[in-house]
Amino acid sequence: MTEDAANSGSDSGVTTQAATAVPAVANTPTAVTTVSVHFKLVFICVTVITVLALAASLYIGIFVEKPTEAAKSAMNTCSTLANLGFGAMVGLLGGKAVN
Repeated sequence: MTEDAANSGSDSGVTTQAATAVPAVANTPTAVTTVSVHFKLVFICVTVITVLALAASLYIGIFVEKPTEAAKSAMNTCSTLANLGFGAMVGLLGGKAVN
């Protein structure tokens, strides 16, 4: 657009915008959760015990054709241990998230 057209007052469809100030973003610290070696060790141990108990329960349930009363009791115990282990993992992660 030439200077004459801009000064003549004719509306050529070009609009101008006023400069708007962009607010500066404050450097807010982000939450960082650190995981210690002790927490990793406990979590891995609970996970391994849970998986082993679940595997034992599934093994007894699938491969023992006519389970005795002792086998049924062992399967129930392993199933309970797997449930408790899962609850422990959720509790550990929830406790770590709160910190």
